[in-house]
Amino acid sequence: MQRVTRDDVARLAGTSPAVVSYVLNNGPRPVAPATRARVEQAIAELGYRPNLVARALRSTRSNVLGLVVPDSSEGYFTQLTHAVERAAFARGSLVLLGNSAFSREQELRYAESLANMRVDGLLLVRAEIAGAAATHSTLDVPVVYLHHHAPAGTAAPSVVLDNKAGGRLTTEHLLGHGYREIGCLTGTARSGPVADRARGWTEAMRAAKRSAGNVVRTGLDRHAARADIRRWLQSPERPRAIMATADGLALDTLTVAAELGLNVPKDLAVIGFGGTDAAAHSWPALSTAGHSFDDFADAAVSTLDQLRENTQPDDRVLDVHLTARASCGCD
Repeated sequence: MQRVTRDDVARLAGTSPAVVSYVLNNGPRPVAPATRARVEQAIAELGYRPNLVARALRSTRSNVLGLVVPDSSEGYFTQLTHAVERAAFARGSLVLLGNSAFSREQELRYAESLANMRVDGLLLVRAEIAGAAATHSTLDVPVVYLHHHAPAGTAAPSVVLDNKAGGRLTTEHLLGHGYREIGCLTGTARSGPVADRARGWTEAMRAAKRSAGNVVRTGLDRHAARADIRRWLQSPERPRAIMATADGLALDTLTVAAELGLNVPKDLAVIGFGGTDAAAHSWPALSTAGHSFDDFADAAVSTLDQLRENTQPDDRVLDVHLTARASCGCD
């Protein structure tokens, strides 16, 4: 079927393409009510849909934002993606999504492709993996880094959680239960949100004059992570409690503990990080630290709006709150 054009609408409405444009864009020139009604009726009859990319090329605004995340199927990023969509939609914008699959190259390719589509701005959640960071300084659109600080030397603002303080908070909560041997289950990256949470664990353990040496680092593959957790829980180094730097790792720990016949929290206390919905529905319910996803996303989209208005907003660091549940020994 041939695409309906603005010229087709103009012919059916008995007016010019320019007048159709004025109706679609509510200006810049006024349109008589009767003429507007004819144009709107012609649009409805023909099923006309404006070409948003072409409109963006002629305008300074597309009302579309780009979002790049490592994996939108993973619980934390699923909730963050949906929250960004809600925050953008409330401001009259839609979201185009790209999954980097934890690849620096794919992350940069998505960012460049979305920028070339003339989106109003980009929200980038960097892939948290070892190695050099991809740089996005050449993108000709406003950029805000979400969840992860911007690469060194990048002027773009960031909206992040206070991850190190959150790591201290969760560890201090376990210490408050009287657990003396607290291990840390974390990722392989030595920088970024997960690494900052592990640093918070280290600080809290040292402040309590406890050993900060019982650390297990595991990768992104869930099967490999569960194998690492199983070896740890079956070893003489099994701690009395575990602070996991991501809810996914904490939930995997609950699964492995159940497979091994360990009672949580009687034999092993577990606390996570992320504040995902899955934490509330595990068995036992998982204690976790985090921040409201909607507030997190709203802060990111509003920061992007400030950039578009040619102001340079500061980085935003959001507080982390603890939700205590049964997995750590709380009722």
